[in-house]
Amino acid sequence: MKLHLLKLLPLLLVCAGVQQLAAQTYTPVAVTGFNNDIVAESGTSSLAVTTTPLDLSFYLLYSVNFATANSISGGIPDNGLLTNGNRTYQLAPYDAPNGLYLSDAGHVPNTAVSGTLALATPAAFSKLSLLLFSTEGSSVVGATLHFTDGTWADAGNVHVDDWFNGANAIVSGVGRIARKATPPYLVDGMSGNNPRFYRFDVPMACKNQPKLLDSIRLNYISGGDTSSRAVILAVAGVSYVPVSITADITPAICNNANGSIALSVTGGTPPLSYAWTSSPVQVKDTATGLAPGNYSCTILDVYGCATTYRGTVPKKTAAVLTATASKDSLCAGSSATLTASATGPVSNYSWQPGSGNANTVTVSPGATTSYIVSAVDTLGCTISDTVKVTVTPVPAAPEAGAVTACADSTAILAVQNATAAYTYHWYTTAAGGTVAGTGNTFTAPGATTDATYYVEAANGSCISPRISVAVSRLTQVAVPVVTATQITPNSVIFVWQPVPGATGYQVSVNGSAYVAPTSGRAGTTHQVTGVSLAEGVTINVIALGGEICQNSAPGNTTAKLLNQDIFIPNAFTPNNDGHNDIFRAQGNIITGQEMKIFNQWGELIFATSELSRGWDGTSNGKRQPMGVYVYTIRLKLADGKETVRKGTINLLRP
Repeated sequence: MKLHLLKLLPLLLVCAGVQQLAAQTYTPVAVTGFNNDIVAESGTSSLAVTTTPLDLSFYLLYSVNFATANSISGGIPDNGLLTNGNRTYQLAPYDAPNGLYLSDAGHVPNTAVSGTLALATPAAFSKLSLLLFSTEGSSVVGATLHFTDGTWADAGNVHVDDWFNGANAIVSGVGRIARKATPPYLVDGMSGNNPRFYRFDVPMACKNQPKLLDSIRLNYISGGDTSSRAVILAVAGVSYVPVSITADITPAICNNANGSIALSVTGGTPPLSYAWTSSPVQVKDTATGLAPGNYSCTILDVYGCATTYRGTVPKKTAAVLTATASKDSLCAGSSATLTASATGPVSNYSWQPGSGNANTVTVSPGATTSYIVSAVDTLGCTISDTVKVTVTPVPAAPEAGAVTACADSTAILAVQNATAAYTYHWYTTAAGGTVAGTGNTFTAPGATTDATYYVEAANGSCISPRISVAVSRLTQVAVPVVTATQITPNSVIFVWQPVPGATGYQVSVNGSAYVAPTSGRAGTTHQVTGVSLAEGVTINVIALGGEICQNSAPGNTTAKLLNQDIFIPNAFTPNNDGHNDIFRAQGNIITGQEMKIFNQWGELIFATSELSRGWDGTSNGKRQPMGVYVYTIRLKLADGKETVRKGTINLLRP
């Protein structure tokens, strides 16, 4: 019977907090990743049912079942459940790896320098705790938390005491035995309340508590000496429960401080603390004596994690006042009617700005204005509402200059100093009509007649007056009338009268390229020299306008050059038959003459200095007889020279 009492003693120590089960906070967290079986659970060979000893003395742990089978005391519970107060840890099954065995650089047999305990089901925790111990002296172990969202957090390092005689043990007095093939077994340490297991409470930052924990990475940092090692047995945690808040709000009457907000908070880790933004600060879950307005409350759980509630205490009135405008957007100079309507009886209407005291007013604001209307309800509360009337400036009439354009060509009309915020509309009528174009410029189509277009500026729906923009069509200048003067055998001068509106002239001789006249671009004469074309010289003259399209059609004429030959007949027949009736010198280079005719006795019978006259066979009106006569003719030529021709002429009569 004594033996059985000894067997139950460690269990009683572990379960000392059985009366506090209802208050447990830490619950077991199922993990995988253990690298050794360190608990003998059945049979008589602790060697056969484990994979490694835990210290240099080849000690390891054993279960109550193994203790019963081998008639020894102590042992850890067969179900692997270890509880102390509000903490419960669940060891892994004893017939599989159930301890993460670590050492410096992993040089101790069967150990590793680090290992990962993966959660069977990722979960969120507000607190996390590891059950662990060290052998052959103390150890330092570090932990890193890895979450399912890919983030991680450094959980810090912990100093782990040796499983013998360490302080602050959470489980103790379970005994240990040597790892060997056959009994008998000698229980070691129970009399000194050994071996001992310790806790490593991992800090959980508030930002990490809502995250799903995926795994815990454990690293061996250092030990008391090179033989020191650490053993991690189990993980427990406090599940994260997000804070949920519902609020019961009591409105404040009028603008009085008689409203309240009562919070009902679930989740989080109690006890909770409260801090309201009221003045003075209130620290309970219900804030009272609140005037209408916005409030917030910061709620801290036991771990210092904050949740903020924000709410509004409304103003309670007997009626709600609503202000509307017949037009909420006006062009400057226009007016709108403002109307206030209430859901219940009200009195004492008042409009600001202004001095209206009825439920409707007419306003003509010069700029955008917010109007406030107020009234008093049956509770005596002053209620109000605001309506905004937006005023848009009316643009000034735009400026656009008249343009000139060639006939049948387009013309670009443009607004001068256009305002980027405005839209410009072009019309073909002074009022009404449809928009012909939109933009700072407008392209008028080609036409042969003058036209007038109209443009206005639009600032939203506010329109300026229209202005007219004239398009004048350019016309051709008159065709020059060209004549030829001073014709010589190898030169000629062409002249024309000035053409009204012409800016100059260009000439083309016998189809050559157009050039300026020899008298200059604005001259009205052109001399052609150095030619000897018997058929003549043809000239085209164009009068130039201000634009190319104003150039005239060519005015032209042809001048036949003078022949340099002089012909004097040796006989003539003055019988009035229209053929060879007059004796004269012939040649188109003759510009003047002095003719004298003598009979056979040397008497002068005819003389003339008129170029157009010749001898008709008479002398002083009397017909002269047939015969031979003598002539002397002094000729003046086109080049200014003179020549004298002498000879005889036969006068023949039928």
